[in-house]
Amino acid sequence: MLPFERWFLAFLAVAGAFFIAGITGSIVTDLAGLWHLPGAGFAAALAVVVTTYVAAPSRKFQASCLALVVGALAAWFLLDSSWYPETDRYQGLAYQPTHLPFIATFCGGVVGLLFAALLRSRARA
Repeated sequence: MLPFERWFLAFLAVAGAFFIAGITGSIVTDLAGLWHLPGAGFAAALAVVVTTYVAAPSRKFQASCLALVVGALAAWFLLDSSWYPETDRYQGLAYQPTHLPFIATFCGGVVGLLFAALLRSRARA
């Protein structure tokens, strides 16, 4: 298999993990009675960074770092204009601007990168 094909398959794995983890994180967070957007972002970012590490054919940790940076930039542009939802839980905060979805997404990516570093250290030992 050519290197291009391996990277393409890795990209498909990361895209699939993004969608599955994002939807699953949203459902689980909503079932827990919390705002679904931060939960979906955390789960999706965690899955993207870890899947990038596992699926990358070479330079795994560097690819994971790049996934975190690109994902953080994408999250900033997509989630920058977020507002608290209108629910009983957030009565006084409804429609107030917040960066909570971006912060949760970034934290998910950082946790994923820490997990990738743990996998990397165990692979070297």
